[in-house]
Amino acid sequence: QSLSQSVSSLCLMQKSASDYNNFDREFLSEKPKLSYSDKNLIESMDQSAFDGFSFINPKFEQLLDK
Repeated sequence: QSLSQSVSSLCLMQKSASDYNNFDREFLSEKPKLSYSDKNLIESMDQSAFDGFSFINPKFEQLLDK
């Protein structure tokens, strides 16, 4: 079985884009939390890979407007 056939069969098991039945129940029961980001570390890294990147999540934008 090829990789593309394997991927296709995995995708077919999903009932919808929001189907989470293949996720571990313990994982799903954990409360989400934001990852800590060290501003100094981020600023010390080469950010050129993000040149021209302008996407902002619309839901996040709504939070900023409040």
